[in-house]
Amino acid sequence: MKSTEKTDIAIIPLVGATSVMGFTNKSNHTDKILVTGRVGTHGVVQRFNTPCWTSDNTLVITSDFYEYTYQILQQIDYHAMNRGSTQPLITQGDMNKVAIIIPDRLTLDNFETLIGQLMQRYEANIMENTKLAELRDALLPRLMSGELDVSDIAL
Repeated sequence: MKSTEKTDIAIIPLVGATSVMGFTNKSNHTDKILVTGRVGTHGVVQRFNTPCWTSDNTLVITSDFYEYTYQILQQIDYHAMNRGSTQPLITQGDMNKVAIIIPDRLTLDNFETLIGQLMQRYEANIMENTKLAELRDALLPRLMSGELDVSDIAL
């Protein structure tokens, strides 16, 4: 089942090259993944730590060093790797040819711990902002119509 909107049944994000395109009731990934476009738009790196369904127009990257890999993926010149003439294309082989510097294990572990905590807080803030926006959007029409009266609330 697929839906453009989240429903009671379709709660799993359907991931495209640059964003969530809709929702479904099945996942093809339940692990912590990074996703970037394979066909079409390149250079947008998405993070998923919950079940999702990635389209075949994406490259899915997994790593024990998730945060370091995410930062490396942000630095790649994707346009220089483009193979397509009318439809931009990047392959796994293209990604495998990218030269990167890999620090020693202790540095990677420290980076993962520090940046992992920061990104966890960042993602929690995004989720909270989304919930607050949904609450605002639900309450504002009721306030404007007079259905809700908040004049007796003391600040």
